[in-house]
Amino acid sequence: MFIDFYTSWCGPCKMMMKNIFPLKEVGNYLNAKFVCIKIDAEKGEGPELAKRYKVKAYPTFVVIDPEEKVLMIKEGGDFDGKEFIGSIDRRIDPNKTPERMQQRYENGERTADLISAYAGLKMEEVYKNRQPDMTKKEEAFKMVQDYFDGLKDKERLAEENLFIYTTYTESPADAIAQYMIANRDKFAPAIKSNISDRIEKLYKMDVLNYLTARIPFNQQQYDIVKKGVMDLGLNKDGYYTTAFRFIESYGKGDMDAFMTLCEKEYDQLNDDYKSSLMYSFANVFANADETVKKRAAKFIRHSFLDMDATMIIFVAQQLMQLEGKGH
Repeated sequence: MFIDFYTSWCGPCKMMMKNIFPLKEVGNYLNAKFVCIKIDAEKGEGPELAKRYKVKAYPTFVVIDPEEKVLMIKEGGDFDGKEFIGSIDRRIDPNKTPERMQQRYENGERTADLISAYAGLKMEEVYKNRQPDMTKKEEAFKMVQDYFDGLKDKERLAEENLFIYTTYTESPADAIAQYMIANRDKFAPAIKSNISDRIEKLYKMDVLNYLTARIPFNQQQYDIVKKGVMDLGLNKDGYYTTAFRFIESYGKGDMDAFMTLCEKEYDQLNDDYKSSLMYSFANVFANADETVKKRAAKFIRHSFLDMDATMIIFVAQQLMQLEGKGH
């Protein structure tokens, strides 16, 4: 039995309900292996059951056998369906304990099932503690890269290796991502849509990183990203047009002109990029002079009326940093 302990006020619980549990692959996995139930930990028999299974955070997922022996306890949700499935699978499969997977790997096994599970475990360990352990991420990415390098083209395009592209690519410039883009029409039919979605997401993230100054502006690299978007037909609905204009203005280094563009055309950005830029305003204007920073702060204040309460909280922090009150 798979038990989902939740509460009515829990944000991650709502995220799981809205974005993860409705996914076909998640439903297929859970329904094939478990009898699934949801329990509100604050209503009815919920408090008693939550105490019995030592639930301390929400959501918490518990798996028990017919004798009510606890086989697994997992705290917290995931933002990706396949990662959620992998996380559950590693906890209930005796052949996927950390010790057993290490043994299998050291014995030379190089199967998609093992690499996906073992690298996934290392990725889960990155944020296990308060201080992220990025060495675990490096280990996971190297493991996947080594596995990818040992595959033949037919194997690289197979459905079982989809995890390589959906989890272990971070930018269209990555070597694996470049292979995926170049061979996008050759993948197994069952995963072509997943590959297309991943390619689009990678370009979207790169454009976002330029827009919010998360990566330094480099004209040559930016031109490659923009060309990729255009060549692949990802801007056919004008999704990126205004973002490109903002990035190119920022790239010229004239922050006064960039601020003027924000004042005139901010509302023309798509909703995703509007909120992301607002959340990053202090970073974007970090090297601007005080006059421009004051204009940026004023712009934020005038924008508060159009924000919901949650957004106001985060954007207020940007305002404090711009006005020198965030330290």
